[in-house]
Amino acid sequence: MQNIQTLKSIASELTSAYKKEQSSLRTKTTKMVFSTESFEFKLGKLISDILSLENTKLISKELALKYGINAIDKRRRSEALNLFSNHSNYVTWLKNNPKKRFTSLSAMIKAYAFENKPKQEDTSSQEILQIEDKSSEQSDVGQSVKEEPKVQKKLTASDVAFETVLALDTNGISKEEFLVALKEQLELIEDNIKEVA
Repeated sequence: MQNIQTLKSIASELTSAYKKEQSSLRTKTTKMVFSTESFEFKLGKLISDILSLENTKLISKELALKYGINAIDKRRRSEALNLFSNHSNYVTWLKNNPKKRFTSLSAMIKAYAFENKPKQEDTSSQEILQIEDKSSEQSDVGQSVKEEPKVQKKLTASDVAFETVLALDTNGISKEEFLVALKEQLELIEDNIKEVA
C-alpha cells in the first residue's frame, strides 16, 4: 500500500501531463481548422466532391465502399464535411475570438453552432408595440369575419412522423436516405451527450 505523499506526487505528475496534453490538443485543433492542407479539410473536400458527383446528399455505405472511405468513422467524415462546408465561417470566428481554443473539432463545431444559433427576440416588447389606439379606425362590425389567431398545439410523435413523410416526399428524399441520415444524427447526439457527461 502506497502512502498519501506518494499518491499526491503521482496525481500532481498526472495533472501536469493532462494540462500539457490539453494545451497541445487546443493548439493542434486550431491549426487544423485554419489549414486547408489538414486531413479533415481534405476529407471534407473529397466527400463534398463525391456528393456532387453522385448527385446525393449523404454518403451511404455503398458509396463509402465505392470510394474507399468506409474505414473512416462516419462521425469523422461528417465533421470533416462540416469543416469544409463552413471553413471560412469557422476561421473568421476563431480569428475574432482568439481566446477560444478547443480540444477537438466536434467541440469547436458545437460551440460555434451554440453561439450562432438564431436568437429569440423578446416578444413582450413586440406585443406592446402592436397595441395601439384603434378608435379612429372605421368599424368593420357586420362586414367581415376576422379569423381568430390559431393556437399551435403540441405535436405528437405520430404528427411529427406524418410531417416528416410529407417533407420527404416534397423534397424528393427516399426513406432509405432519410433513415441513414436520422441514424447518423441520433448517434451524433448520443455521442455528444456522452461527451458532456
